Amino acid sequence: MLPNPHAQPSRWTAFVARWDERLQRFRQSLDPFSHSADRRMQAWAIVLLSIGVVALAALIVFGAIWITDHHKWALIIPLLKVLKLFGLGVAIVTALLFRDRLAKMPLLARVLGRDAAPPKG
Repeated sequence: MLPNPHAQPSRWTAFVARWDERLQRFRQSLDPFSHSADRRMQAWAIVLLSIGVVALAALIVFGAIWITDHHKWALIIPLLKVLKLFGLGVAIVTALLFRDRLAKMPLLARVLGRDAAPPKG
């Protein structure tokens, strides 16, 4: 017996399609290089990330003061590793805040393979 070409999709197919659409919208809302029309800034996410970055900065400063006061110079390596995480957090917050400006930079457009004129020379 041949399957009916006009049959409605199964519930499982509809469920997968619905979640795929939700995941695509979520990905596009976070992607600073997305050209989606309904991309809106998630202010609460930026505020939470900023608070986390400031708290991490405070812990780094406190750790540096403690290392200096107690002469535990071997702990400078873990402090530098945490400083790397701080830099990553600052980069993420910067990307979220200035997503439109970053998407227009020619260097990033070339890296992503979008239409950008190569440098003359």
